[in-house]
Amino acid sequence: MGSPNQRGVRWLRAELPALVASGTISAENAQAIERYYEGKTSGSHKVGFILLATIGSILVAAGIVLLIAHNWDDFSRPVRSVIAFLPLIAAQMLSVFVLMQRGESKAWRESAAIFDVAAVGTAISLVSQTYQIHGSLANFVLVWMLLSIPLVYLMRTTLGAITYLIGTWVWLMARDKAGGFDPIYFWLLLLLVVPYFAALYRRDRGSGETAGLAIVFAAVAAIGLGYTGDFARANIGILAFAGFFAAVYICGIEFFPAANSGRLHLLALLAGVAIGVMTIVLTFEEAWRHQGSLVWPADFPHAMSAAIQLSFPIVAIALAVWSFVRRRVQFSLLAAAFPVVAALGWFLAGSCPRPTGSHTDCDLWAAILLDVYALGLGVELIARGLRANSTARTNFGLLIIAALALARFFDSDLSFVTRAIGFIVIGVGFLLTNLLLFKKRTAV
Repeated sequence: MGSPNQRGVRWLRAELPALVASGTISAENAQAIERYYEGKTSGSHKVGFILLATIGSILVAAGIVLLIAHNWDDFSRPVRSVIAFLPLIAAQMLSVFVLMQRGESKAWRESAAIFDVAAVGTAISLVSQTYQIHGSLANFVLVWMLLSIPLVYLMRTTLGAITYLIGTWVWLMARDKAGGFDPIYFWLLLLLVVPYFAALYRRDRGSGETAGLAIVFAAVAAIGLGYTGDFARANIGILAFAGFFAAVYICGIEFFPAANSGRLHLLALLAGVAIGVMTIVLTFEEAWRHQGSLVWPADFPHAMSAAIQLSFPIVAIALAVWSFVRRRVQFSLLAAAFPVVAALGWFLAGSCPRPTGSHTDCDLWAAILLDVYALGLGVELIARGLRANSTARTNFGLLIIAALALARFFDSDLSFVTRAIGFIVIGVGFLLTNLLLFKKRTAV
């Protein structure tokens, strides 16, 4: 069961005395309601306590490190080694205490886990500095993250999982900068946190904790997909990202509950925005300039990277078909069809012979296809927003149409009068649509 609407719970608890006074409910029922929601409304306070405890632990650790660093050169190597392991030993002792005495306290587990992760990194760096063990930033981060991932499962820490994901991102950038980068290892590192996320999802898929981890996971995966495309050089980056955003959008709707107000889950909302932005970008001819036929790599690492890219549009289409078979389609049909439309545009752009670095007529046709798609997507979102009485969805559909018009106004030779009339028409559309929604809501 997901977390309740905190604002609604506070309103209900404030109304209980009046309900008891009017005889609507008995005093016993009011007390039962109070007891039921007492534990439910403490989630936000726990989150605040966890954040404050974590920040406090980091500040204390930073102060200790600064004190030690001030006299670091005066210590011998054995003393430095002992000092390097002291934070790690303290963190291990704290973790044992938490698991034995405070195992059910999320605040204790999160704070101890972050302290442990920081202590691992401190020990590695200080020992390396003491004994002049040379290595790259990528290797340092890799060892640090691999030693930290067991803490995620042992301490059941979501902040530790987020830290691990950010660490894989840092490793990805450092490894790519150093050269000899193979993105397959990045995806393997990313998979190590999937079992924890699955367990968290099964426990409470509607919590902010689960949503936060899902969003960070999707963001890091999107970054990794960009590096994978640069490595593979298979010329399918548009297909990969179209499939990725569509898959995340469908997952956000199908696997995460909507709020009580009917709003989209934040994961689905962010993926929907990404689909809208990418659609507008693809309406420009320049976006298709470097597209051509598929260049499938010959060696295994590059071929595997290309296969990873192609897996995302396949997964997105499979999810959409699965929802149709179950007859539980709740998402925008055109948004779910984004990888198919992107694939059609990709085939169109590669249909014409292309001299190196030059435009072709096929680029124009691919851009026109995306123009039509963007217009249809905006209209569909407006219609869905009006049916659901959702101002946000309706305005987002209008915003896509406005962005499309803006792109075409500055991408063509239309006169200023024509552009001005176009802006006026779109602005009137915004006003009339919101007025219609306002009247519809007040009539209910």
